[in-house]
Amino acid sequence: MEGGKGGNSYWPGFVDALTNVVIAMIFVVVVLAIALSFAAQMMGKKLAEDILAKSAAATASTVAESAAVPESLRPGRTRIAVAAPTDQPSLEGGTLRPARNVLQLDFAADAVTLDDSATKALKGALAGSPQGGKVAIVATGPSMQLTANQRAAYLRVLAVRNVLIQQGYSADKLDLRIDTKAESAGPVVNISFVGGA
Repeated sequence: MEGGKGGNSYWPGFVDALTNVVIAMIFVVVVLAIALSFAAQMMGKKLAEDILAKSAAATASTVAESAAVPESLRPGRTRIAVAAPTDQPSLEGGTLRPARNVLQLDFAADAVTLDDSATKALKGALAGSPQGGKVAIVATGPSMQLTANQRAAYLRVLAVRNVLIQQGYSADKLDLRIDTKAESAGPVVNISFVGGA
């Protein structure tokens, strides 16, 4: 009988060893999960910083291109005034030169869409413009960090985009952007013709 008792004495040691192995494996898995989570967060931050840096560089180059030449020395710029909404449609038109590189639409503070005279002036200015290349539509204005101003700028860009599409420009070649870093005295939408046939 004593030999039988001695034969079962390995079982408690086996259970202890197996328990220690399971606890060690759980600890390793927890440490790996925490390390992977930390690494994923660091990679996400790095990717976000890279994207922001590329976006800032693209915005800075666009702003530098448009700000490098004083307004008086930009022969390819055509300016169109957009009136604020009134009870009666505005009948005043503007004198425009054919668009070469840049069209600038100066919006009244309350205007988010194009009035009839501005639409006619824009269509007239676009008449001689090439339609094969990319077109950048960029909205700027005062205090662009405020959401109401950004919303109004977005509506202005869409209003100009709709006129360009009506004139035959391809929607996939229109680059719409709201520049929150650039400040201007009043609401402005610039149309730049990057290239064309």
